[in-house]
Amino acid sequence: MLSGRRLSVFTHFITGFLTTNNTADPGCLSSFNNSTQWLTDNLGPFSEFVSISELIRLNPRFKPLEALQLLTPDQKVDLLRLTLPENKDVVINTLFDYMTKAPERDFSEFLSSLVRFTEMGKLLLSCSSYKTLFTRLDDAMATTTSDVASAITYTKLALLKQLPSDCIIYSGQCNAPMANETDICRGVNSTELQILLDRSTMAGRHCSFSVEEFACASLSGLTAGDLAAMLGCDRLSNSSGSKPAWKLLLSKASKVLDQALDLLSNSTLRPEHPSASMILDSIRELRLHVVNKTLLNNPAFVQLWFGRRLRPFLPAVSNDFLSCLAIESLDCSTYQYIVKTFSEVQSRMLSGRRLSVFTHFITGFLTTNNTADPGCLSSFNNSTQWLTDNLGPFSEFVSISELIRLNPRFKPLEALQLLTPDQKVDLLRLTLPENKDVVINTLFDYMTKALERGFSEFLSSLVRFTEMGKLLLSCSSYKTLFTRLDDAMATATSDVASAITYTKLALLKQLPSDCIIYSGQCNATMANETDICRGVNSTELQILLDRSTMAGRHCSFSVEEFACASLSGLTAGDLAAMLGCDRLSNSSGSKPAWKLLLSKASKVLDQALDLLSNSTLRPEHPSASMILDSIRELRLHVVNKTLLNNPAFVQLWFGRRLRPFLPAVSNDFLSCLAIESLDCSTYQYIVKTFSEVQSRMLSGRRLSVFTHFITGFLTTNNTADPACSSNTVSSSDWMQKNLGGFSVFVSIQELQKLYPNFSPMEALPSLSVGQLVDLSTTPGLLTTPDQVAMVMKYVPDQMLAVFFDEFSVAIKGNEHTMSSAVRSAMLEVVFNRANLSHPSVEDSVVSEWLNNRLPPLVVSLIPSQVNPYFQILVGRNCSIEQQGVTLLNSTILTLTPDSQKEIYNHIVLALKAPSALRCYGIGSFYRFVEDSFLGFQFPNLTTFLSLMPRDQKHLLVNSMPPSDLGNLLRRPGVVDNGAQLCDLYSSYVQTPVFLETESLPVDVRRPTLPCVWPMALSSTRRSEVNAWFDRSLQNYLVFLSKSLISPDVTHNTSCLAFQKLVSVLGQYNYTAVDFVREDVFNTIRNYLQSATPRCYDPTNPELNSTAWFAEYIGPFMPFLTLEVLQTFGSDKTLQVFTVNPLNIALLNHSVLPQNLTNYYTALIYQQDSNFNPLLLPLLCRCIAPGMAFTQLTPGESMIMLQSLTIVCQNLNSQISAALTNNFGNNINSNTISALGNESTSMSMGQIKAIPPQQLVNALFTLSNVIDWNEGQAKSIIESLMTVMQINDSSSLFTLGTLVIGVPSRVFRKIHGSEILVASRNPSLVGHMMSAPKVVQQIFVTQILSVNSTSEAIIQNVPDEMATEIPRVFLQSFTAGSITKLNKMKWKRQQAELFFGEIAVESATAVLGSANNLSSSVLQGFTCTSVRTIEKVQVKNLVKACRRKGTNKVKLVESQLTCMFNRIRGEPDINSFDLFPPDVLLYYDYSLVPQSNCRLYFEQLSDADFSVFSSELSYKRTALFDNARNCLGITTTNLTRAQITVLGNMCCYLNASYILNSDEFILEKLKTCPDLSAAQAAAVETRLISGTTRYRLASTWTETTLRNLDIFPLYMSSGFYANFDKTTKRSFLRYYLKVLKTDGVSREKIGEMKAKIRQSIRSRAKRQTVTECTAGEITKVIIYDDTFPFDYDDINQFNSCLSAVVVRDNLEVITQKVDQQDYLKIVLSKLQEAYSTIIPEDQVQMLGPASRVASADQVNRWNITQVDTLASLMDTTNGTLDPSLARAIISKYLSVEGNKLDSVELNAIRGPNLCSLDIEVLGNISQQSLRNADALDVSNCTSDKLKVLFNITLQAFQTTTRSSVPLYPLIQPYLGGASSEFVKRLSASNINMDLQTFVNLDKSVVQSLLVREVATLLGDNLPDLKSFENTPIVRSWISSQLQSELNTLNIGITGGRADSSVTTSSTATTKITTTAVTTAKTTKGAGARIHGDVAGFTFFVFLALLVSSNQVLI
Repeated sequence: MLSGRRLSVFTHFITGFLTTNNTADPGCLSSFNNSTQWLTDNLGPFSEFVSISELIRLNPRFKPLEALQLLTPDQKVDLLRLTLPENKDVVINTLFDYMTKAPERDFSEFLSSLVRFTEMGKLLLSCSSYKTLFTRLDDAMATTTSDVASAITYTKLALLKQLPSDCIIYSGQCNAPMANETDICRGVNSTELQILLDRSTMAGRHCSFSVEEFACASLSGLTAGDLAAMLGCDRLSNSSGSKPAWKLLLSKASKVLDQALDLLSNSTLRPEHPSASMILDSIRELRLHVVNKTLLNNPAFVQLWFGRRLRPFLPAVSNDFLSCLAIESLDCSTYQYIVKTFSEVQSRMLSGRRLSVFTHFITGFLTTNNTADPGCLSSFNNSTQWLTDNLGPFSEFVSISELIRLNPRFKPLEALQLLTPDQKVDLLRLTLPENKDVVINTLFDYMTKALERGFSEFLSSLVRFTEMGKLLLSCSSYKTLFTRLDDAMATATSDVASAITYTKLALLKQLPSDCIIYSGQCNATMANETDICRGVNSTELQILLDRSTMAGRHCSFSVEEFACASLSGLTAGDLAAMLGCDRLSNSSGSKPAWKLLLSKASKVLDQALDLLSNSTLRPEHPSASMILDSIRELRLHVVNKTLLNNPAFVQLWFGRRLRPFLPAVSNDFLSCLAIESLDCSTYQYIVKTFSEVQSRMLSGRRLSVFTHFITGFLTTNNTADPACSSNTVSSSDWMQKNLGGFSVFVSIQELQKLYPNFSPMEALPSLSVGQLVDLSTTPGLLTTPDQVAMVMKYVPDQMLAVFFDEFSVAIKGNEHTMSSAVRSAMLEVVFNRANLSHPSVEDSVVSEWLNNRLPPLVVSLIPSQVNPYFQILVGRNCSIEQQGVTLLNSTILTLTPDSQKEIYNHIVLALKAPSALRCYGIGSFYRFVEDSFLGFQFPNLTTFLSLMPRDQKHLLVNSMPPSDLGNLLRRPGVVDNGAQLCDLYSSYVQTPVFLETESLPVDVRRPTLPCVWPMALSSTRRSEVNAWFDRSLQNYLVFLSKSLISPDVTHNTSCLAFQKLVSVLGQYNYTAVDFVREDVFNTIRNYLQSATPRCYDPTNPELNSTAWFAEYIGPFMPFLTLEVLQTFGSDKTLQVFTVNPLNIALLNHSVLPQNLTNYYTALIYQQDSNFNPLLLPLLCRCIAPGMAFTQLTPGESMIMLQSLTIVCQNLNSQISAALTNNFGNNINSNTISALGNESTSMSMGQIKAIPPQQLVNALFTLSNVIDWNEGQAKSIIESLMTVMQINDSSSLFTLGTLVIGVPSRVFRKIHGSEILVASRNPSLVGHMMSAPKVVQQIFVTQILSVNSTSEAIIQNVPDEMATEIPRVFLQSFTAGSITKLNKMKWKRQQAELFFGEIAVESATAVLGSANNLSSSVLQGFTCTSVRTIEKVQVKNLVKACRRKGTNKVKLVESQLTCMFNRIRGEPDINSFDLFPPDVLLYYDYSLVPQSNCRLYFEQLSDADFSVFSSELSYKRTALFDNARNCLGITTTNLTRAQITVLGNMCCYLNASYILNSDEFILEKLKTCPDLSAAQAAAVETRLISGTTRYRLASTWTETTLRNLDIFPLYMSSGFYANFDKTTKRSFLRYYLKVLKTDGVSREKIGEMKAKIRQSIRSRAKRQTVTECTAGEITKVIIYDDTFPFDYDDINQFNSCLSAVVVRDNLEVITQKVDQQDYLKIVLSKLQEAYSTIIPEDQVQMLGPASRVASADQVNRWNITQVDTLASLMDTTNGTLDPSLARAIISKYLSVEGNKLDSVELNAIRGPNLCSLDIEVLGNISQQSLRNADALDVSNCTSDKLKVLFNITLQAFQTTTRSSVPLYPLIQPYLGGASSEFVKRLSASNINMDLQTFVNLDKSVVQSLLVREVATLLGDNLPDLKSFENTPIVRSWISSQLQSELNTLNIGITGGRADSSVTTSSTATTKITTTAVTTAKTTKGAGARIHGDVAGFTFFVFLALLVSSNQVLI
């Protein structure tokens, strides 16, 4: 539809319906869902014609913000004007949220509408809303394109001019970014940069590193030159860094920043420099923001910083900088200097920046300057100076009214030279103190003297303001304005005169309706002869006149000379000749002179005029207008009006005498004539006369005739015929008579105004071509093609061009106002009459048509007109063809798709014509095609290439510069075929340059990469490679795919290209691709594995770099494993690369496998054993050889410590030792502070050398060190105690971790209440858990001394230390104690004592259920403790013990058998998954259904098969036999499935199974707690066979050893012979830590070390040298984890170890040395260090060395303290020989006051206790045994056991606690009990377990009757069958009658034969009766036992034995 039609649909139908719909749904709102849908359904695209307010009126529920996508730009802006339910800020934000995401074009159109509304005064907002609007505009500018940014700037300017006077937008605000180094540097690798900086080799590389890399580096080596070069880098915007990064960088480089800025001060940076603004902001914060205000206002400071240092960056100044600067306390002189500086650089600012200087700084400062001189007016001299000083060139952004607001004294007329054209015109709008006419005249006085360009620009602004309706003046002011314009025209150039004429026409259209500018006025010229003739000499002229000899001299004298002469002799001929002189303008005289002259010559004037009547004067004749004016005054003005209207008079004067002068008629003449009382005939005659001479008039004169005379007359004619139409017969006749030849100046509209009855169509014959154009272009006058034909009939063919010249200009831009039918008819006129397609018509003519006439006609060109149009172009000059397409292109938005398609087809046909390429020339083929198609559908790539002749294809492809090829491929949808695209690139020789310089859309870049990727990978020159990857492919690499980086594609990549590929992919963003970094690494691995090493050639300069890892693996090091690395080359090959700094830097990746880091670091030191560890990355320093650190000075050691203590976890102790050793004995508190946790590497010698006060000063550090050795802690404590007391809780708190070194004697002296306070500190308790057991026990003992009641004990003793509570105190707990008991940590023997109370159902209910009992408590389960608990609860307890992992309940055999016995009759006994796997070990297999056996063994697989005692170990074999039957195992070749089911049972398989089974057997064996020698040998055989996944022995590496898990513990020396010494050392360093963590015994570790040493010795030659050749053993060597690995020769160990080293490092040595021979040497060296007695502190550190001492050596030890005794007795150091144990204990007891107290007994433990003489044992007090742990005295002799039992029995029977459970307390000592005691015990329902039973004295067992054994064992009786083959049981069985044994019903045989059946029966009956008697049970905690008669007998016995004491068993 035409726009008019569309509007009609809206006005006539839509509005009509919606406003008159009288149905129940008038607004069609019944189905209203949302505003968008309603608008679409009810108005569709016609909504563009309605305002928002009208929409709301039509639909009150309409919400415009919901329908933004449907609104026009004007409607969107309209939202800002209306009052909506939403807050105005919400409206603005919603609008901008939508618009900033909209297409750029939409946003630009919105901004245009916003400007238009603003300039029209239609948008008036509150200040708050304006601020929101500016905020959103500023936000949008930050991310938009340059075009939109310009539009935003223009919009802001428009808005600024409309702000309320008190509204300040940019009031100054200052934002400072945070520079968090942790956040900034996360993931940043500055290693390479750091190396260059440290080596001062940055030259040329400053721009190669990112801002973040600089910011995150240590910049100590950065010079001012470096920083200057770096600041000057013109980085890409995506690598320009962030503001926080710049701030961090510059703050680090602060010391060289000023110097760097000085170096840059004369530099010039691009205004678009992406980093400049961030640099400037950072400098402001680091320099300007921190100085005081006095300095900031110091002229020298300001000049230094703004005039010099900051100057290069100022063109890029940010809004933040300006805002911050504006609110600084600047004085006016400082402010003005800064403005001056900004002014000097403003020419290099982008427009947006210039505006920001004004809005954010200048306005911000001047509006918030709170000083005494707010407007900086104190030095005000004049307005010009003030404007220059305070706004400079930025005043262009401010309106005059704003200037006056800023400075009320500002006078704009004084500063005209500084004002812009718009500001000058703005003066005409404002109300100034000066009168408006004064303003106009002052302006024009200035402008007419200004440069022509300035005047023209002023006139352009004047026109623009006028046309926009922004200039509204009074009529008087308009008249003044016209007067000045007329005056200016008189002297102006032709260009300016044209501009003035256009300006006047524009002003005329805006005049008030009653304002007549040229209303006719008549001024008479005064001719004062005195004034005129003053100084004029007419003598010579007078002589000639008097003599009548003027011939030929008339033009030689001036007008004044004639006027001042006596003209009596002047003839008419003289005057005629004189009037005809064509004088120069400077001698043409003045109007007064001419009037004087002609008045004097009046008598000959008429005759002279008659003589001249047929003459022709030039229109520019300088005197003609003055002559004419003078004649009017002398002749016409003096006649009466009747004569003036006399036809003869008028004809005489206008038709004859004045005719020569009329072409130069003046405005005054015309104005005077217009007000004469002319009648219409006279007027019409004069018009006719003017028409006859108009051809000789200048255009301005002709216009004046129309404006001053014709218009003047017709608009003021007050006669009865004002339009002078009475004598006309038609509109045509009226025009001819009243307008004559001047009708061309009047429009159709003006004609109708002058003559209301004027009919254009009637006047067609009289209309000029211009008026016909006016008629044709006036909307509504022509509506049909027939009317077009009528009009065009009056346009002659020869004027056709002229018509369309004007027609096209008139409708251009307003084509939509003309109906398409009229426009098409006009175009058909051209096709039919212009004959443009005829060959005879010249190209220039066609060009003129195309250029000027056809443009408006081809708007909305219909498809049928495309062919005739292109016929015009056929065969034409190439430029014409191009011009024709260009014209169509200009109308493309008006063309339908069909028309565009038709045009496209004609262009394609033209280009495929045989001679098509004649228009191509030699330029870019793309441009040729682009120019051919312009905006029409561009051909796709296939068509594009088809336009190239095959033989010219290569030439044409390469004719396109990269920019053109980019333009081609950027076209949407142009790439239709990937193969064609690749063909294009393969033909194009500039592909790399093209890719580098041109940006392509995603859908083209994606298929581009596969085309060019092979080119990049095959490049072989470094420059070429860099060009490809750094520049050409920069924007394409994002489209890499897994296939493109796959080995298939990259395998043959050149080395240099692969280097670059690795580098690029290292910084790649993998978010949106189908591969990950690991895929890249796999490609790298494949590439590098193809040679060893690939891409390294020492002889090739391009490939001889040792930075091999950096270049070929680089950032993908995290994926590298040791195994893969070793495939790249041998150790010898690879170690060459390891010392390269760039390679070393890669080890900064903390994610590297530790074995790889270790391996690499080891290779470094293989390559260079003296490599300085300071050059290593931090993480590598952690694993460097400790000896490498010995080369450091104390100062370097201090630096090294600062990094290592932060970075390294579990720092290699050898490194710590080396660093501390570097300090020697010069360690003070500062050194300790630096050492921190590494203080543990101080030797005893160093510690003892530290002055005590220095230790006190360093106590804070020392108290926080973890992992002190006992010796170190004790040594420090002993030293501290010389200067401080440790006597209360506070002093203990200050010790922190050192508390482990406090001797037990100190704790004994501290009051229990203080210990109790200390125990409430979790931190101290945590440290105490690392203290020696003896100290812990005394700590707890002191707590008990405060309150020893059961309840108090469990509340006071820390949970973790509950294991140290003597068993005697664990009794009689109440229900309230249950939860606390359950939280505490217990030993089994402790838990057994209270388990019966906490395990009952009522107690576990408190916890929730039995499942909530802790594993620590559950281990107290015994048949004794559960004897009174109901069966259901017992079963729940058993189930609760089913736990795994660290939470597993540790149960012994007696507990497991008891559990089975208690559940054996349960119905769910075969639900194997309900019970602990260990219980299943003791199942009666006959109860397991065969169909369910596999499930049984699957559950059994997790059981601990080591739990079997030696007596029941046969059950293991039985289980395996049953498993074989169940699983169908018939051979030793077990399958994986069978192994899985067998589980832990595999740990006990014999060697044949290990050798023959599935390889999975090895993995299962790794989980075993131990291996037998045969098993180990089988594993070794299996491994060496090479048939496992560990491959052949020749391929084994350290990784192999690590993967073997526990196996290395058991391997032979032969196995270790497969590894070199380096591998073994490295492995041992790792493995010893693992073994320590796993708690593997020293004996096992020692055996393994021995095998390894043996493997080394077997390879080495025997050494007979006794001197030290292996290297002196120093502290550092000792701290090597593998020490004494390198001293496999014991002679060398002896020779290289000194006594001093042993003395200072004894504890460390004994921790590492395992072999007895070596330990003997250590002991010998220690003795050597001390001539007589070895000090006690050293004795305490002997550890394993104590086990190789002799009794004689023990005698030379000082053993006075229980701490020493405890350390020597420590079982972790190995088993003590009984004689040695006796010697040590005896040595201790020989000290006065020492005795075997409970602490000593706990330290000595049972086995060592048994080594003492019976006399010594007899001296143990009851109290000591009562408070001691349950001692294992099973290896004591019978006599000793009896002594111990008697003491124990007395100890527990004499306690005051009547409720002590006697049996569990005395159970460990029952081996010494008498038969009488045991017999009575059998009646007490104690359920003795079989282990206790078989350890009773043999004679006691033999004395027991069958029924006594039955009652003694109770629930455990069935286990007697299991133990029947133990000697003591077998002996007892053999002594019993078989008949009695049969009464047990457990299948025991082997008894004696019966003497008689009767006896047997009687006995049977009696025993059975006794055996089945059961104790009644009672629920609840604290239940008491009600026994049977036998039980009662036992109690009677105890009553007699204990007297008044009552004992519960």
